[in-house]
Amino acid sequence: MTEPDQKIVVFAAYDTAVQANLAKTKLDAYGVPCFLSGENFNSLYPFRNELFAGVQLHIFEADWDRVREILETEN
Repeated sequence: MTEPDQKIVVFAAYDTAVQANLAKTKLDAYGVPCFLSGENFNSLYPFRNELFAGVQLHIFEADWDRVREILETEN
């Protein structure tokens, strides 16, 4: 279980919900807690711009290095 005072940060922003969900699914498979935001807004504004940063992947700050390692690993 995670500590209640751990900081949640945005690890990455993706252009599409599909890309973001692929990353989230991979992290879920490794047991890394994470969530996405902006998935529904992406259907209204399909491209990232200064108003919309894309579909964002949120993780605990303490998991940063592990997430980077997992997502950089090729299939």
